[in-house]
Amino acid sequence: MKLVFREYLASLRERRELDVVLPDLLSELGFNVISRPSVGTRQYGVDVAAVGSDSDSQTGGSEEKLFLFSIKQGDLTRNDWDGTTQALRGSINEITDFYIPVRISEQYKHMKVVICLCFGGEIHEAIQDIVTQYIKLKTDERVSFQIWNGDFLAGKLTEGVLQQQLVDERLRSSFQKSVAMIDEPDIAYKHFSNLAKGLLGGEDLKPQSRLTSLRQVYICLWVLFVWARAAGNLEAPYRASERAILLAWEHIKEHIDAKQQKKIAGEMGSTFAELLDLHFQIWDEFLGKKVLPYVQVRHGISASVNTSTSVDINLKLFETLGRIAQRGLWLLWQVSMDDAVPQRCPKTEAGDISKFDEAFKLASQITQLINNNPSLLSPIADEQSIDIGVALTFLSMMEEWRPFAVNYCGHLLENYWFTYWGHSRYPTIDASYRNLISHPRESTEIYREGQTKGSTLIPLLMIWAASRGETERTREFAAFAKESLKHCTMQAWVPGGNSEEMLYRGVPGHGLALTNIPVTADGAAAIKMLNAEVSRDCHLMTLSAVKHGHWPILVMACRHYRLPLPPHLWVPLLSP
Repeated sequence: MKLVFREYLASLRERRELDVVLPDLLSELGFNVISRPSVGTRQYGVDVAAVGSDSDSQTGGSEEKLFLFSIKQGDLTRNDWDGTTQALRGSINEITDFYIPVRISEQYKHMKVVICLCFGGEIHEAIQDIVTQYIKLKTDERVSFQIWNGDFLAGKLTEGVLQQQLVDERLRSSFQKSVAMIDEPDIAYKHFSNLAKGLLGGEDLKPQSRLTSLRQVYICLWVLFVWARAAGNLEAPYRASERAILLAWEHIKEHIDAKQQKKIAGEMGSTFAELLDLHFQIWDEFLGKKVLPYVQVRHGISASVNTSTSVDINLKLFETLGRIAQRGLWLLWQVSMDDAVPQRCPKTEAGDISKFDEAFKLASQITQLINNNPSLLSPIADEQSIDIGVALTFLSMMEEWRPFAVNYCGHLLENYWFTYWGHSRYPTIDASYRNLISHPRESTEIYREGQTKGSTLIPLLMIWAASRGETERTREFAAFAKESLKHCTMQAWVPGGNSEEMLYRGVPGHGLALTNIPVTADGAAAIKMLNAEVSRDCHLMTLSAVKHGHWPILVMACRHYRLPLPPHLWVPLLSP
């Protein structure tokens, strides 16, 4: 286990990685973190400051001291020590010459100071004596030094994050297997899910224990991400990060507004925000660097799916569409956090213009992805309405992209009609991969009716396609549905009274089905029906993710656990 952590620490980058993990590790070890890394401000050599006990090997006692950490990435080489303006020796000089005399606040000035040289690897032998002699010269009665290298940090992680009394042998085994199997994403994800459920599944844990479990999952996810990044396969940590966010929300939702324990509630909120930020980092490393640069290439993403069957391409493309759109929803949520559900987001009213511009660019890349990969015009499974719904919601939150969303739905309806009549790969209610590979197995009316007994996809597409007025495509499809899809139950999913306790954990069998949604050329009857349901429904607004203003978590839960998006999230976007 220590070797796993050591390799992980050696691979961490200095900024936004090692300096992000260290404060949480210190908190778990009993330190009081008083200063975290910041961007754009002069730090005078100190990346992290904390107050903690320093054991005295001679007396056997301990004394409260101020620990000042200066962090570097990987091994400490001669160049990292004294070869650049950002070298560690220069940082320590700034600490001793300016930070200690000037920057330490009044309440900590009486404390002795420990300057910690912190790096994920080890000191190269060529500069070992130089560093030792430098420390000897700088040490005095008040200032001492410690070296927190990769081996030391790995030991602290093992004792502080995965210690025996907190994580049993079975969970430690799940963690090790998830790291070992990163080249088999399904297996790695399964083992990490077992770890996350074990850590975040306690019913009677006190708030402090829940905070500890949350930090454990956060650091374990970091380890999985860094190992996967080194291996060049980020599928497992991406899926694991979604699962971790959903389980973490279930774990802390009752405590984030606790008035009696504001400090712990605040730390829970901060750690959850760090977990979200880690998810975004994984997304950037995975989809941002490996997918988005190629969306403008004709068939660029389709051709990159390593497979011999078109079904794999179809499934992977719609999954990718949903993942990109999910990130877009998070960006727009960051622009305006006051809305309980998705709302139109004009740039002129955006609170954070940079986030809006990033979302706008992402919407443009989604249109390129769809235009250059025709498989996205013809879904093979009815449950792909989930990923399509996420994309339509994201695009329609920005007025400039609404016409594309409407036009996209028109193309999807056209292809549904074409594949249905040709007994080709029309969307089926069977989401089993084994059955999708051979779909359609027969070209008979009985088989076709059996595979299209219900649909969440058709009502979604028809309502959206007609949202700006009746079109030739909607008229043709309405006539086709009236004649050929009489057997199909048009439906939508809405949360029920039991959804809150089951949704974030992925327990199936909750919520309600809204059935017999009318399919008409102008969509008016369906909109009227959905609006009536939305206006009288009281369950969605009581979901903790909505109540606390984190509606993208609800979208993530629907995507991750394969539930159609509730109409409450997208119907308000269809008004003229």
